[in-house]
Amino acid sequence: MSALTIKNSRNEEDCLKQRASDEINQWYEMFYQWSRGLCKNEEKFVRPIFDALAEDFHVVLTNGVMMNKHQYWQRLLTLYGSRSGDAPSRIVNLKLNTIEEDHVLAVFDLIKDGESNKKFDSALLRLTKGTPNGVEWLYVHESAHDIIPTPQPLSPAEILKEVL
Repeated sequence: MSALTIKNSRNEEDCLKQRASDEINQWYEMFYQWSRGLCKNEEKFVRPIFDALAEDFHVVLTNGVMMNKHQYWQRLLTLYGSRSGDAPSRIVNLKLNTIEEDHVLAVFDLIKDGESNKKFDSALLRLTKGTPNGVEWLYVHESAHDIIPTPQPLSPAEILKEVL
């Protein structure tokens, strides 16, 4: 493989990861605006979410229910303004890994300041034409977890105290 081929494949991989990152962030911004009732209650405001879902899309919600594209769309429409008092979620720890040359596996946390739990999502996106970011959602798996504080390392004095 020539250096030019390696460079081009890295550029394509970086481009795919950037497309996926843009899609994830834009999706969550639209979802935030819709679920908090910050936009008009008109389908056109969330239609880009539906349009970016693959025909064979599936999602597993935090309650374990699996939905296809059309079931998820119906659910999304009912969520307008339902979370108007909720704090915004922030995407943190976004990790993107390419699979072959046209798929991206994304994993990330969704946290809300002041809350003791978080959502951990994983998603599979595929390169496609006809969507604003050039990727479509194939699969999402949501899960909810308590945030466990990271233990602080013990100081040398504390270690000696425990040993003695």
